[in-house]
Amino acid sequence: MRLLILGYSSIAQRRVIPAAAQVEAISQISIASKSRPEPVEGWPKRGAFFNDYDAALRESHSDIVYLSLPNAMHEYWVMSALTAGKHVIVDKPAMVTLDASERAAREARRANLILAEATVFGYHPHFEALNDFIAENGPLTHVDAQFIIPPLPIANFRNHSALGGGCLLDMGPYAAALMRILGGGRPSKITALAGGRHPETGVDMGFSVQARLSNGGLFSGHFSFEGEYQNRLLIVARSGSVIIERVFSPPADHRIEWRRRIRNAESLMAFEAADTFARFLEKVTRAIANGDGEPLLGDLLADAECRAGIFDALANQGPAD
Repeated sequence: MRLLILGYSSIAQRRVIPAAAQVEAISQISIASKSRPEPVEGWPKRGAFFNDYDAALRESHSDIVYLSLPNAMHEYWVMSALTAGKHVIVDKPAMVTLDASERAAREARRANLILAEATVFGYHPHFEALNDFIAENGPLTHVDAQFIIPPLPIANFRNHSALGGGCLLDMGPYAAALMRILGGGRPSKITALAGGRHPETGVDMGFSVQARLSNGGLFSGHFSFEGEYQNRLLIVARSGSVIIERVFSPPADHRIEWRRRIRNAESLMAFEAADTFARFLEKVTRAIANGDGEPLLGDLLADAECRAGIFDALANQGPAD
């Protein structure tokens, strides 16, 4: 399968291209960028380089398009790629709104093409072990998530609403995917509280959310562009708990560790490093080969619906004291 990357972003350079180079089913990687010159040293599985996205869709002969563009550009280029007959992977959030997600899903189904959102942290093998841990020590009672980063440089697209910026769009996919993975379905009774606003651009800089998971557990999450770096997950079951660091963005060479407590006895458990981008891309290529994109599309739609629920909860919150 031939892969075309639209948008030579930092994440495409650091994670997507190295991961795609590991995936046996991907034979060629082409790149399209309007803002960056062609890399002098090239890249693995090198295909063509384009400085025009329309030309890339027409001329690259790609089977899969990976979109790594500012959020506000996703809908147009997802629909363009689907119309061109390409399977599509798109950086999270796949779309800015639930309506746009549903439109894209209808087109993907009509054209019998894969559409997948690259919210990849849940593809780490430790999540399989985590589900086993909950089954053995459950039921699940509480999930507490924290993903907080310092303020971003003003030029970063996440600081600008016209480009689809803001914390809810950028970090909402983590909250939504986590509720789906650990809850086993759609959450209910979502409540939320907004953080601050960017002093220059006015985009939302954070949010906190609580929800009842479909399996009965209580979810609490805190996501922000406003503070000291935190990247942590606490899972509490009836007779055990786990604390995990770097859960949302583990580097490909990072060994995730659990701080585990079972019936008041503590222990550490380490996992081998795993490239979550490569594991995700392998799932996508298998889905293409098997002609079964519905699970990936279902995840995209479920997470879009959850983000819309958080958005509505934020919009309906009372005035700040």
